[in-house]
Amino acid sequence: MTYEYGSESKRLELPNPYRLQNRLLWLCAVLLVTAGVVSLLWAKSAMQESALRLAAAPILAGLLLVAAGLAAAATAATRLRFFFGRGRPASLAPEIPGGAIGGSPAADHIKEFLRQGGLTYPEPVGAVEGLLYHWAPTLITAPQEVQALARRYAFNLAAFAATLVSFLFSWFVFGSPVTRPWIAILYFAFGLVFLLKPVLTQHKARISPLSLVGLIAAAILAPVAIGLVAAKLPSLGAFSLDTQTFVMLCTALVACGLAMAAVLAQVDDAPQTRASVEQLRLSMNAPPATLMDELDRLMQASWTERIPNRRYARIDPVTTASTPSGSFAGELFEESQPMPTSGTQAPTLASALAGSRHRALLLLDLYATALVIAATLMSLAFVRNFDAGAPWQENRFSLAGTSAILAFVAAFCFHASARLWGRFNFESVLVWVEMMGNWQTSRIGTGNNFTSRVNTENSVVRTEAMTLRVWRARIESVVFGKDDARQVTAMFSTEQETKALAAELAAFARSQSILVAPFSGEDERRMTALGAGERAMQAASGAPPAAAAQIQQQLYTAAAIASTTPPMPPAAKRFCRMCGTEAAAGARFCSACAAPLDA
Repeated sequence: MTYEYGSESKRLELPNPYRLQNRLLWLCAVLLVTAGVVSLLWAKSAMQESALRLAAAPILAGLLLVAAGLAAAATAATRLRFFFGRGRPASLAPEIPGGAIGGSPAADHIKEFLRQGGLTYPEPVGAVEGLLYHWAPTLITAPQEVQALARRYAFNLAAFAATLVSFLFSWFVFGSPVTRPWIAILYFAFGLVFLLKPVLTQHKARISPLSLVGLIAAAILAPVAIGLVAAKLPSLGAFSLDTQTFVMLCTALVACGLAMAAVLAQVDDAPQTRASVEQLRLSMNAPPATLMDELDRLMQASWTERIPNRRYARIDPVTTASTPSGSFAGELFEESQPMPTSGTQAPTLASALAGSRHRALLLLDLYATALVIAATLMSLAFVRNFDAGAPWQENRFSLAGTSAILAFVAAFCFHASARLWGRFNFESVLVWVEMMGNWQTSRIGTGNNFTSRVNTENSVVRTEAMTLRVWRARIESVVFGKDDARQVTAMFSTEQETKALAAELAAFARSQSILVAPFSGEDERRMTALGAGERAMQAASGAPPAAAAQIQQQLYTAAAIASTTPPMPPAAKRFCRMCGTEAAAGARFCSACAAPLDA
């Protein structure tokens, strides 16, 4: 999406919410790249001394460390600047282009919020979710993204806690030097497949009530079962996954706990859910489509920052000319440009530690940074003393395994916190106007056909007892990530604005006239000429010759006034040589004595 900027204010220039996490990512990137370069330098020294058995591990570890550092730097670099154009955040429903009509199921869903004056949320399902919503009752009114993350982390937290308790109980209480290595291998494989892998991919751990039963049974019966077949199992020698299993379960459990705390910090008190509605009954001497046109003008006059409203539904009321009467229905549903809530600022280190919403996120990122530092140091300690020609017991492969586990858990922490760092709250206005009723046509004439020669006639569409409803609410919405879906979290009534909009529409409807009259300047000049001509013709029948000539001159003068060209000058007066009677303009014989007149 292109970045568009044209606002008069800077409210759309949102601060970068990833500022603190970017700093920690840059720190991790520098640390990882530096460690990778050091590892490659060790490999170079070993290769120069022809000690290739010492170079394999430093080369592999150095490449992995440099790749991880570049990935962390790339993540931070893509979020150095935070652009937020007019097309963002995402609309609540598919938008209707200008000049088009229609709607969508998503728009109907939002309109139902206004009609009902309430928001709907999914109900919790399952035992873990039941405990979660009992522990945090206001979670039910939190954004759906927050609820989904809370349910996921709560389930993962319970799964890791149950697995860790089962492992410790089995290892300490029923384990023996012979069975403990196999117990660790069993729990490590279970945790890696059913717990750690789903958590790293941001999914819910694949554990069910049947799995919990298996964990309880394994904690009690697994040591005994392994002891019975221990004689037939191959000897593991010094190989053990005890440390790796314990580190995996404990670090992942802490990570899920911090992520759970960060999610619950996003939960606010129960929001308001009220909408304003005004209902009127109107009759107007015009088609209902004229009221829709006036509504368009009023909506455009209230654009935020001169940014067009987002239109979610529009149905124009239709009146068919071929039928004398019928019914109609129309609606218009728009949202103003969502603007950031007042006081939106990028969190600083001091404000993040002081505010409960960002404190848990910062702790989660700091925990991830500590894991990265520990993983890097373990990797360097492993490759520094690695010798491919030495027995495997002397190469301390456990450091490499532990380092990998810590790195994966750190990646999960950064990803989980980034999702919540990208939260933005917006406020906008929803306006939904619906109209329905009946219409009928009639013909109305203006003027008297017998005494006046100036009259008009037109067909009128009259709207009878139309029902006009205006729904309006100021809403607050939330988005996690500037391109993700947006959700309504609260609605506030706007009684005065709703009444004002309904009153303006009603005033416009009552001001419509059924009469047609000329109102342009050209119409006024022509009406003056027609009026003068009508008066002249009414007086011409009984007027004397001199008066008839004067009336005719008035006609010429009136015609000149009506035309766009200047009037012609009047002709010179003529008189009969025989009797002296004034001759009419254009006459060839005297009207009194019938003597011929001079040209």
